[in-house]
Amino acid sequence: MVIFNWGSGSILKPLMPGWVLRLISGFLFVTIGCLIGLSRVGKISGAHINPAMSLAFYLQGKMAPGACTGYIVSQMSGAAAGCLPLLFIWGKWGASAKYGMTRVGDAGISAAFLGEILSTICLVIVVFIFVGNKKLRNYTPYTMPFLYCIMVWAEAPLSGTSNNPARSFGPALISYNFQNFWIYIVAPLL
Repeated sequence: MVIFNWGSGSILKPLMPGWVLRLISGFLFVTIGCLIGLSRVGKISGAHINPAMSLAFYLQGKMAPGACTGYIVSQMSGAAAGCLPLLFIWGKWGASAKYGMTRVGDAGISAAFLGEILSTICLVIVVFIFVGNKKLRNYTPYTMPFLYCIMVWAEAPLSGTSNNPARSFGPALISYNFQNFWIYIVAPLL
């Protein structure tokens, strides 16, 4: 969604203000995660596509150390494999949007770091509230597009709203740009 909405030649970019594109990007980006959560694979795996969430479940005693390690290795490996289409399918259009790479905004490193921490805290709290309640548990995937819609709108100018080390790893890898990448590992895991 980042490349489609923000890359050169985007049909939406000239028609909408940036804050509207951020709302759309957040909503649609995480709709994929919602669909994974609703799929058979998601029901088996818990739709863990984020190392920060896997770590949060581990710290809550909901995941064994070996399983957590396996999930994180798989998430990062999946990010590496998943970034290849950015080169081949998106080509110059993808390059024009830095392949969807998360970047520190004009407010600087401290703001990006704090924004990543706060947005990840919001993610973990919402997931734990829904997963921790039997009546709400089945609705957890449906909350994510709306949560990210708000989080990307508010936090993207600071850091790109990753709160997922794997999400930032793929575009950084494919663009060979790891400048300030540590923020997208350290802040969400904190």
